[in-house]
Order: sequence, then structure tokens, then C-alpha cells
Amino acid sequence: MHLVAIGEPGGAIDATIVQLAAELGTTAYELRLVLNAGFPAVVLVTADENVAQSALAVIVPSTRMTILRDFRFERSGLIAQSGSADVLAYSDISVLLRALHRTTSETIEKIKERKLRPAMAIATGGLVMSKTTKRDVVTRTERREQVLYIFRRSGSPPWLLEERSARYVALGEALRPTSLENFSSAIACLREHAPGATYDERLMTSRPIRGVAAGAEATDILAHLLAQHLAGRA
Repeated sequence: MHLVAIGEPGGAIDATIVQLAAELGTTAYELRLVLNAGFPAVVLVTADENVAQSALAVIVPSTRMTILRDFRFERSGLIAQSGSADVLAYSDISVLLRALHRTTSETIEKIKERKLRPAMAIATGGLVMSKTTKRDVVTRTERREQVLYIFRRSGSPPWLLEERSARYVALGEALRPTSLENFSSAIACLREHAPGATYDERLMTSRPIRGVAAGAEATDILAHLLAQHLAGRA
């Protein structure tokens, strides 16, 4: 899968939107809807079986990233887990992206109900008063959580800090009562240790990539596109 995205407008987009829409094979109206959703904006998606494997290698899903749990800030770098040998040197951090993950789960419960049947009761002399029916009740639950993507200059897979799953003992006296406060403090501390890294918050509004992905999967793709854009601009 190939994605063509605009990282940020280089000037007045209105002046070129008609021409760009024609080159992309869409309409100016459709293109404007995509751009209005925010940047980076995926404006073209094409499929090519010959490059499928290389595309998968570029986009690392958050489920396969190194997740920060009981992390520590050391002189040598960031430690993901206590007792782990994995160390991320601060100089290797290129882009820090604060984002929002939205996941939706669905449960289906089968409900049995007994319904009165007056007509049948009369016809059978009261032998059949009701009948049992079954129906499915679908419950959808949405979960929102802030995350921090940590992209690396070396090109190694990114690391991920999740607001609610992390333990913030490393903050010491700066530890606060809520996970969101501690999450923000951890980001501030990491930015102090890696002053050369670019920081961005434009993925705080979760949005789908039409026809490609939604939820956390879409945010993963947008994060990779944005990180490439910011790293190239630095």
C-alpha cells in the first residue's frame, strides 16, 4: 500500500487545490474535506502487490513497539523496563509525537424474552399463553488514551509511552495523583533529556484514514507519516 500525504501546507492551498485534485483523480470538494480534517493529510492511496512487504516494514503498529512500563531516566538513556537491557540513547530520539488512541470494542449479548399472545391463548383455550423470542443486544464501548510516539534517528522501531499502562515511579517527588498529570510530566522530562527532538501534538484529535484504517491503526500510520515529514524538515 502506498500513501501520499501532505505534511503541512507550503502556502495558500486554495490557489492549487483544483489542479492538485485533478492530478489525484478526485474533486476539489473531496480534497478540501480531507485537508480540513488536519495535517498530515492522506490524499492518495494506491495498492501495489510488489511493494506490499516494504510498506509493512515501514509502518510499525503500536502493538509491536517497545512499550514503556516502569521506565527510568538514566544518564545513558531511557530504560523501558526495570531489569531490561534495552536502552534508548537520548541523542537517538528524533521526533516525539503526542497523540490520542481511540479503540472501540463490541460485545453481543443474546436476550430471551417471553411475549404474551392473547390470540393464541384464546384459540388454544389458554394452553399457549406466550412464546419465547431471542434477540441480540449489541453494546459498543469506546476507550480513549493519550500516547507518546518516540521515533528514532537510527531508524529502529519506535517506542511508545501509554498514559494509563505506564508506572511513573521514575518521576520521584514530581509524582502526581492522576495518570494524565504524570503522563504530561514524563513528556516534559523526556523533552529536557532530548532537547534536539522535535515535539508535535497535532495527532491529539483522532481521525480515520478513509478506506484504509481507523482508530489506533490510523493514528499509527499518521504518526509514521508525520514523523518522516518532521525528521526531513529538521
